[in-house]
Amino acid sequence: MNKYYRKVPKEKLEQFTRFRQEHSLVQAEINGVEWGYFSAGDPTARPVLILPGALSTAESAWRMIILLEQEEFHLICPSYPAQIDTMGALADGIAAILAREGIQAVYVVGGAYGSMLAQVFTHRHPELVTRLVLTHAYPPVGNRARGVSTTLRLFRMAPMLLVKRILRLQMTGRLTANPSPELLIIAGQIQETLDTKLTRQGALNIFLRMVDFDQQAFTPADLARWSGNTLLIFEEEDPTTPEALRNELQSLYPGAIVHMVSSKSREKAILESGEYIQVLKEFLIQMD
Repeated sequence: MNKYYRKVPKEKLEQFTRFRQEHSLVQAEINGVEWGYFSAGDPTARPVLILPGALSTAESAWRMIILLEQEEFHLICPSYPAQIDTMGALADGIAAILAREGIQAVYVVGGAYGSMLAQVFTHRHPELVTRLVLTHAYPPVGNRARGVSTTLRLFRMAPMLLVKRILRLQMTGRLTANPSPELLIIAGQIQETLDTKLTRQGALNIFLRMVDFDQQAFTPADLARWSGNTLLIFEEEDPTTPEALRNELQSLYPGAIVHMVSSKSREKAILESGEYIQVLKEFLIQMD
């Protein structure tokens, strides 16, 4: 473990190590597929579903879990099984996890890749979702599939060492010469997970699930009867969510609360933003 985190300050590494020691995955077989997920916090409190990013592991959301464990929530955070190749199948498996936990309604939080799944989950299972938080999010983008197809062809043929290197560069692309401790530990997690857990099938299905998302035909009318609330959090000057995509996303969720987090140094992660944390907690806690 230490070789992946040797640049991380001791205090931050100790926090991550404690998280690993105190949290273990619940294992469940759903429709013949093995799932692992965290069930953390107070099981009698309001349920929150945290959807991790492209790394596809529940552990990759550990910072969000620690943040929300300080409040009165029952947190559910799944890892994505490597053999599942669509967002729809992920959403249905997660719905089964919630049923297994006896959860009938949940707040959903997803960022970037997790926001794609959060949208699919809400459209497939709107009766389960009472609040939806999307960060670094965008709507389905149909013409993006062409670029993904090129990546898929490469991943099917290239040596796994190259596949892991490409994914590592894509996932840590925002690192600068002087990254914060938060980003250093993210980079270490990415490298450790890719080195020790990634399979070729898992790498392909990360992108096949993106293709599945981009093939969704969402419309503003889809959730017309949904009584839940939505919070869209964007970041100023985020190149992944240009204004046109932000506007299109907002049109899919009429009445959504929209918050723009102030532009900040690319040396920091959004979870280090006090502004982001305050807005998220106010939406989840203070709007009852």
